[in-house]
Amino acid sequence: MSDQVHSEEYYKKLTEHANKLALKKPDLNLLRNQPTGEYPIMAQALETLLQERNAKRLLVLPNLTAFSNDALGVFSDYSGEDHSASYLTYSVLVCGYRYTGAFSERMKGVRKTYKLGDKEIAFKDFRMGQIQASLGDYLDAANWLPGFLCTMAVDKRIPTLFGPLNDPSVPDMLAKILEDVGLGGRGSREVEKLLRIVHMVAYLIALLGVDGQKILWMSDHDATCANPKQHESMMAVLQRVLAIYSRPGVTYPLLGGALPFKPRSVEMNDLLSLSDVVAGSIAQYLTKSVTERKEDIILKPGAEKVVTFLAGDGVGLKKAVFLIRLNTEGNIELATMNFSLVNPPVRTFVPIYDRRS
Repeated sequence: MSDQVHSEEYYKKLTEHANKLALKKPDLNLLRNQPTGEYPIMAQALETLLQERNAKRLLVLPNLTAFSNDALGVFSDYSGEDHSASYLTYSVLVCGYRYTGAFSERMKGVRKTYKLGDKEIAFKDFRMGQIQASLGDYLDAANWLPGFLCTMAVDKRIPTLFGPLNDPSVPDMLAKILEDVGLGGRGSREVEKLLRIVHMVAYLIALLGVDGQKILWMSDHDATCANPKQHESMMAVLQRVLAIYSRPGVTYPLLGGALPFKPRSVEMNDLLSLSDVVAGSIAQYLTKSVTERKEDIILKPGAEKVVTFLAGDGVGLKKAVFLIRLNTEGNIELATMNFSLVNPPVRTFVPIYDRRS
């Protein structure tokens, strides 16, 4: 009897906690200052796909103001740059920065159990025994982190998301625009990537952030921010783009940026690793899906655990994987990737009360 009472009490508290962390009746209409078609395809795709998911009652977003959280942590990583990949993937975690302490404490136990030391958990290292063994517990810890892990995969046949697809001058034009406002120093290819990342990050901050919250964005090292000067200009671009999507009257008193710290910050890298392992796993899955049947796809050991992780939301962490691709007629097509498990594990169902009731 006591076990049953304890179980019911735990379930009740878990349900209350999950509902406090769920954003009820989210406003999914950020693109309202101009005709929708004048916004970049990246932003149009995010808004359309989120609205479609919400209409089907499949979308739960985190309430990142719960428990007096006053700051957002943003962690982004990317994959698909190698020639064999068919898609470029951009993965962004937006979480309550004040909530990350509990995740870090869980990760101390994971790192101790698997003797990881300060080793980064990275997709490229999935074949390492310790990384492979720790992945399940790492992803389980992540499921309790209040936040939204959003991944956008873009067909490599799409040259730009910021102008007509058949206009080869768009990338060079974008590079010149940044150069003219003192934010240049990158080639046209790097500028396209930079703008995709910044617009996605800005849209998600505007979607989940509220007036007065501080923002910290941590991005992985890559060609878009290869040195301190480029990182500074990336943050300046974010500040300008964020103004496009922010709701009227909303300001952020602090907009800070970081690259992986030296000396290494294990706690911050564990958060950044979520974007890394998801971006890498989705890029590999989609590349294989071009030439293989879904049932025949075999992923790198470890990547299948990430796909399983993406098949459902956690108590805290909500997830979505979206696609921008070309259809058989050569036109832009949007889609949501939904993963389902053949033999799903037994899980406790935690209801999120209807956001429209």
